[in-house]
Amino acid sequence: MLATKRGQELLAEAWEFYDEAIKLLEQGDLRNAAGKAWDASEKATNAMIMERTGREPQHERETSREVRFLILEGEVFKAFSSRFVGQIHDLYGDCYIDNHCEPEDYHEEMIRNTDSYIREAERLAG
Repeated sequence: MLATKRGQELLAEAWEFYDEAIKLLEQGDLRNAAGKAWDASEKATNAMIMERTGREPQHERETSREVRFLILEGEVFKAFSSRFVGQIHDLYGDCYIDNHCEPEDYHEEMIRNTDSYIREAERLAG
């Protein structure tokens, strides 16, 4: 359980976006599922940042900057940062924005594995 009410709200929103992503995936809408999976990833990342810094990022650039600062705190954040970059690049940029979702199996797996990304963000928040 996260310490702040806002962190808890952001994490709940992340799970809602994840559920929407899975529903869209099951309907065959890979592109929009990727967008919702990115939304889930961003909310989870923002919850972690909120818990660790007391500040909620207001834009993707702020989220990315804060993730880079967290790398300085240790190897566990370096691994998380790599995963964050994959989420924003592959799901959001390539698949959702540019509609380049091939190979489809790769993107589908990333979408489905967003649940473990959310859990990792929650673990790192503490």
